[in-house]
Amino acid sequence: MIFNRFTVASFASILYALSSAHSVAADVIVSEWNSVGTTKWLGNPATAVAGCPTPDGIGGATCSTEEDVYFGRSLGNAGDWIEIIIVKDHTDIRGWKLQWIETAATDADGTDIWYENGAVPQGQIVFSGATIWSDLRAGTILTIIENSTALGGLDTDTSFNPCNGDWWINVNCFDAALVTCDANVIDPQNPTYNDPMDVGNDNWASRIINAQGQIVIDLAGEGQPSWGATGVNSREIVRLEENPSQAVTPYSRYDDGDSSSFGQPNSWSDTVTQCKTYQDFSALRAPVLAGLCQTCKPIMLNEFNAVSATGFLGGGTQAADAAGGQANDLQFGRSLGNGGNWCEFVIIAENLDMRNWILRWQDKTDSGTIRLSNNIFWSNLQSGMILTFTESTAVQGGVNTDLSYNPTAGDRSVNVNTFDTTLVSQTTSTKPQHISGEFSVSNDRWAIEVRDQSFAPIVELQGEGSPNYFGGGVGADDVCRLRANPSGRIDAASFYDDSSTSSTFGKPNSWVSCPGSTIVTQSFTALPQVGCVWVIPNPADINGDGFVNGSDLTSLLSAWGTSGPAGDINSDGVINGADLTALLSGWLP
Repeated sequence: MIFNRFTVASFASILYALSSAHSVAADVIVSEWNSVGTTKWLGNPATAVAGCPTPDGIGGATCSTEEDVYFGRSLGNAGDWIEIIIVKDHTDIRGWKLQWIETAATDADGTDIWYENGAVPQGQIVFSGATIWSDLRAGTILTIIENSTALGGLDTDTSFNPCNGDWWINVNCFDAALVTCDANVIDPQNPTYNDPMDVGNDNWASRIINAQGQIVIDLAGEGQPSWGATGVNSREIVRLEENPSQAVTPYSRYDDGDSSSFGQPNSWSDTVTQCKTYQDFSALRAPVLAGLCQTCKPIMLNEFNAVSATGFLGGGTQAADAAGGQANDLQFGRSLGNGGNWCEFVIIAENLDMRNWILRWQDKTDSGTIRLSNNIFWSNLQSGMILTFTESTAVQGGVNTDLSYNPTAGDRSVNVNTFDTTLVSQTTSTKPQHISGEFSVSNDRWAIEVRDQSFAPIVELQGEGSPNYFGGGVGADDVCRLRANPSGRIDAASFYDDSSTSSTFGKPNSWVSCPGSTIVTQSFTALPQVGCVWVIPNPADINGDGFVNGSDLTSLLSAWGTSGPAGDINSDGVINGADLTALLSGWLP
């Protein structure tokens, strides 16, 4: 029999479960930690090579493209941080401790904190009695970090909103109300600094202890008997490469890697299948969502084009993409810019009224809005409709407005060109010399949110720029699309990713499964979603601002005697006294 790492690890895990006094299912597990040195870069070479004469320090910034999904490419990869996952619902971690050691390091000051040997660098993080720690939900990602935002790390952020995809809580080590971080480490560059936490690459490992002093999960990491990966260097992180669950033990697959995902599910290239693989949190999170959240969001982002105006989908040239293939879009073929600035949504709710709603986009440097008009078209959108927005017209390589819709004949999409003032009242942008009608889509952490006519949020940011995005860095030759069936459960933490060799403007998304080469296509069969009905506003609220007042009266009188549609409150095909009576009876200033 040939033993590979998976076989050995699985066998060791069985032995561990049989022999350990602490083999009960874990409530909390360690998922990732940063071993990148202060002067190092994630993924850089160890020594000077061609094209990278100075791999360390500021000079090493361009030696690699590896980065963290949150911090991007940063010196030291944001400093010392640890990520843990709550795998049992309603877990109370008040008084719990995360204890760590680094047995091959030599920077201890002689103080013994918990390991009974002060010569070994060690420390612990003690969770306070704060209420926030008393009832953590399954699927929560909790990060602990030393550096503040000002120093390239992150300040405490206890926002938590799973119904909108926010499953992440971050705590800074210096936030004494939430944690106490203590270490016996001397910082050679700053000997007077009271270093509260140290995460390194010299046999670093950690364990979790509950308030009763019981081991929740024993030491996991490099240098431990459970460690089966290669040696960790100072340009890597360490991550759990399997789905989080109570079955995780120190013998689970922890591995070193040169990309990281602070605050988001881990990703890695599977050594057997060579597939890009992501942690799946659905088993942990689905019961929480079912209990906390409404079952329906009325609209969701489905795809957006990040291909640069001077490039092609998949890179390369007009003749062939970077892989020698013919990456293309179903609408635009293989074309420069892949149709220009466009984004695509799917309507989930029946009878969705989007009159005067606002789509607000942002990327790393700019932001803007697309404000929809009061046109009757927006008043009753149907579940399952694919709604695309284009900036470029057909002559410019994009698509003109096309409102034809016949799903029974296979036509389930409509397109709105943002220069069509009957449907888009205005666009805005922080970009200089902006002209109304223009909007931007980019590969620079682009995301979009949906707000109603009063600017109240309907769907929070979805896309690469959302803090909850984890599906790989979107490049200038990519589209970003949802790899899941449309539903009212789609949120910012759903599986949007950049891995594509084609795009599907105005059609259901498709992607190639891995391993294998099966093409998977979105299914719309679950739409319309049962119970997902958007309440149609008062028809007397002609301008859709939430009130029935003088503004609506003015609109009605301006359209007097016509067939509308705006102002035809009773839908009899003419605007007259009956509509005036209905408006006055519903007066709501």
